[in-house]
Amino acid sequence: MKTSFSFIFTIIIACVCCSPLTAQDNPQIGLPEGVVARIGKGALGEVHFSPDGSQLAISTSIGIWFHDPETGKALELLSRSHITRPYTFARPYAFAYSPDGKTIASTSWDKPERMRGRSIPAVEIWDVATGEDKAILIGHLWRVNSIAYSPDGETIATGGWERDNTVRLWNAQTGENIFTNKMQTKWGTFVIFAPDGTTYATVGDVNTVHLSDGKTGKHKIMLTGHTKRVSCAAYSPDSKTIATGSYDGTIRLWDVTTGTHKTTLSSDKESVTSIGYSPDGNTIVCGAGNGDVQLWDTRTMKLKSTFTGHTKRTKSVVYSPDGNIIATASSDGTVRLWDAATGQAKATLIGYMRINAAAYAPDSKTIVTGNQDGMVHFWDVSTGELKNTFTGDRGIIFDIKYSPDGKTIAVVSSYNDRVLLRDAKTGKHKATLEHFGLIDTIFLLLQNREYDINSIAYSPDGKTIVTGGDYYTVEKGTVYLWDARVGIRKRVIFKGPGAVYTVVFSKDGKRIIATGDWKNKVRVWDAETGRKLTPTPADMLSGSKGLLHSADGATTAHVHQNGTVRITKRETTLEKK
Repeated sequence: MKTSFSFIFTIIIACVCCSPLTAQDNPQIGLPEGVVARIGKGALGEVHFSPDGSQLAISTSIGIWFHDPETGKALELLSRSHITRPYTFARPYAFAYSPDGKTIASTSWDKPERMRGRSIPAVEIWDVATGEDKAILIGHLWRVNSIAYSPDGETIATGGWERDNTVRLWNAQTGENIFTNKMQTKWGTFVIFAPDGTTYATVGDVNTVHLSDGKTGKHKIMLTGHTKRVSCAAYSPDSKTIATGSYDGTIRLWDVTTGTHKTTLSSDKESVTSIGYSPDGNTIVCGAGNGDVQLWDTRTMKLKSTFTGHTKRTKSVVYSPDGNIIATASSDGTVRLWDAATGQAKATLIGYMRINAAAYAPDSKTIVTGNQDGMVHFWDVSTGELKNTFTGDRGIIFDIKYSPDGKTIAVVSSYNDRVLLRDAKTGKHKATLEHFGLIDTIFLLLQNREYDINSIAYSPDGKTIVTGGDYYTVEKGTVYLWDARVGIRKRVIFKGPGAVYTVVFSKDGKRIIATGDWKNKVRVWDAETGRKLTPTPADMLSGSKGLLHSADGATTAHVHQNGTVRITKRETTLEKK
């Protein structure tokens, strides 16, 4: 954590990709000590303007990024090293500004040293000017899904997630839990305060919205009428109306005092995923499941305009306090800034992603990464700048490797448990490693068994690929050999008890080394015959799947738990022979 958060910034040159309006949104701000470059800015969470409109804040799985709302230029990163629970996937987190803009409340897993080594869900309140912790709210049993300040700043409302579907009210000064309400939802609970503070609304994974007293938490009204799950809600500036968006493709307006349904705005989109009011109350902005952003006139109840650009679900929409700018965040990993009056795109911020796997190119100049959304990105090792992008496969990318000649990348996907071989320059499909035929697939479905490929590796000559995986519902693993050119399976090396986590070839290509659920032991096989061998000291694997060493020995890359890659210079380099 930084000891100072004074917002004194140096000039940042953004990496421009695709168009003059697209900003790489410099991910090299706030690098940890010893790190020379960062790839990625963490998975995208929420976007909020500061109350005075001077900053746009974006939460990610590594912290909160602050930006100039006019240009989108990255200004500062408030890194939060304990925002995720250890040994779990990093998740973007909820946060909220206090009404005076002096503090921010954000989701975290409390620091282990503060709780006798345990890591538990919490809400942290910290000072915006200094970045120092002010208070910690502990009480939720699982991670917090939503945070909102009351307009007077005296109360914080939090909504739980999954195993803890509660809404809790807290004293913002003392951290005391003053009210807890159990919600009838399966997953998360979203909560917002009315601008006048008299009520707050809660939205879960059901077709209803609940309004409760803003001071006591006592339930007042339930709004019913949507035919599918309600995804979002927003109060009008005068607190008299609440707008709700749903996966039924409609926006419904309700009287806050009586709960009476006032009107329905029928979007031509299949789902409404985010919603907000303009500061003057004359416009409702909503995000759709296909990425479009729509503006509705609240006086005529007519559609005013549609902004297009996002390619996936728009997960967050918000007006600047002066009403001139709309910020939208999407599952496509971008944040877009729009001129609210004209719809003109002001800036597109990129670099927000959840990186699962990475690999060095043989020349050590490029790192390729595989993401949560199935995208493959190529990065310059020396600068951390994006060089190229293409689609790897549908589903989550679990592992990715370069062929020894650097011409092919192998991509492991969660989709259909397969490996795709693609041209490293063009992304053109070259071959598919299919683990199962029709009979195997039917067998898996009938037995309710699920299979994952966890690791892949090329032989030194590039002719063979080894894959390791597991049927994790029955605790069995596999090691297979494949022809790297045509994708045909050549040999079953192992199929037995214990999940296989990593597979590599020995440097001479004669042995296959694997780690798995074998009581911390390694297993070794002859790559030609498949005969099991006795491990030698040379077969002991160093590092981890997430720790990569460049071929020239100059740098190391660490695929961090928070979904980014950190590049560090090594003290010594390998001697060239």
